[in-house]
Amino acid sequence: MIAKINTDAVLDQMKVLCTTLLEQEAYRELRSSIDRFAADSDAVKQYERFLDKHHTLQHKEDNELEWEHDELEEYMKEEQALYDNASIRQFIHAQRELSNVHTLVSEYLMKTIELNRLPEPEEHQPKGCGCGGGCGNH
Repeated sequence: MIAKINTDAVLDQMKVLCTTLLEQEAYRELRSSIDRFAADSDAVKQYERFLDKHHTLQHKEDNELEWEHDELEEYMKEEQALYDNASIRQFIHAQRELSNVHTLVSEYLMKTIELNRLPEPEEHQPKGCGCGGGCGNH
């Protein structure tokens, strides 16, 4: 006989978890921030321009090419402009918060499988720099 996980039972519990998330006021506020950003076409365009610039400069860096001084200044100026825009700033915060929830759930599940038991709180704390997950130091 081949063992199979009862995915229906897992899905039932996932529904409980997701309902808990959806019922939180903080989640509704974060979702509202994302929706406001998505409806703000100027903010979306500004954010997309910055991402294009970021990817271009990242490609340069990946190919061991130096950034020009004016490229760096322009990049820093555009990055600051993101945080000066309330719609974008709140969107970035919402993305980070929801990403943290995703990471928590994923890491907890993987740690449970790895340990073959529920992890203790100190065993599933994210290890990182405290930046919210953007730097890759997890």
